Amino acid sequence: MALTIFPSILPDDETYDRQELMEMCEASTLQGIAAAHTTTKIDGQSSAIEIADFLSGNHTIAEVDGILEIVRDSEPPRSEVELAPALNEDGTLSRY
Repeated sequence: MALTIFPSILPDDETYDRQELMEMCEASTLQGIAAAHTTTKIDGQSSAIEIADFLSGNHTIAEVDGILEIVRDSEPPRSEVELAPALNEDGTLSRY
C-alpha cells in the first residue's frame, strides 16, 4: 500500500518559518518591520513571535530579505519607512 503525502502539509521552501525569523532577527528589527508594514494584523507593539508568524505566512524569502534590508538601513520612526521596493514588481504582497 502506497502512502500519499498531501502537498498542503509539506513545508514551503519559498518562505522562512517562524523559528528561522526569530533566530535571524532581533525583536527590535521585527517590531520595526511591523511598524512599517501596511497591514493592520501586526504593528510595532506586536510581539516578535506574532510578527515572525505573520511574515512567515505572508511573504516569500526574497520579500523578507528585502524588507529586512530596508528596515535595518532605516532610522526611526520606522512607521514612515516604505517597504514597496521589497515587494512584488507591482508593489503588492505575494500572499497577503
